[in-house]
Amino acid sequence: MEIIPAIDIREGACARVLGDVPPEADIYAENPLEQAIIMRELGAEWVHITDLDGAFSGHLCNLHNIQEIVELSGVKVQHSGGIRSLEHIGTLLAMGVSRVVLGASVLRNQSLVRQAYEKFGDQVIPGVDGRDGDVSIEGFETTTSTTVPQLLEELGNIGFSRAIYTDLRRYGTMRGPDMEAIRQVLASSKMKTWVAGGIANYDMIQQLKAAGDVEGLIIGKAIYTGAINLKEALAIAKA
Repeated sequence: MEIIPAIDIREGACARVLGDVPPEADIYAENPLEQAIIMRELGAEWVHITDLDGAFSGHLCNLHNIQEIVELSGVKVQHSGGIRSLEHIGTLLAMGVSRVVLGASVLRNQSLVRQAYEKFGDQVIPGVDGRDGDVSIEGFETTTSTTVPQLLEELGNIGFSRAIYTDLRRYGTMRGPDMEAIRQVLASSKMKTWVAGGIANYDMIQQLKAAGDVEGLIIGKAIYTGAINLKEALAIAKA
């Protein structure tokens, strides 16, 4: 199992939102590049960047910060937030981003998703946000009648090899993952699954590792607050 530390960017600073009630957010650091370098020094090979401004606006934002991290941090970048077109994907990949996560567009524009997979292959990953078992779109604001398992099945049929599942009820709360929901996701998905949302201690990492079918975890707030030491977490994941 792998772990990727998360950096959420809001107006150029590192922020974490609380659960599913944005736009409230706490600022943890002013310089995302410095955070990415610290994570590299602790052993991270990747960082997961979420452009919070992009997630809510539907546009690419904070590109200067992302460019700095790509060019100067020494880690690979997985980018989420604000992607709504093939041009957005192409822009990020041209900047040197290694993987682009498709969020709201996954549900709202199946034609775009198919085209993205056909053109970019595994450089694009569907990111499925769930709330109480249903898919949420548009940066936490809208819950649909499509269930998470239904969408994962559709995405697997397109050909994607991996997906990221985020539980918005747990995101940023450090309450721990909803293991029953995760088991349902793992059972319904043909893809390698990444889990994000609520992971707050080493026992939770061990529990998710024991689930067997989780390819990796994305952890943010627990690292910022010191509840999880990234170096120790990476060692647990690789052991």
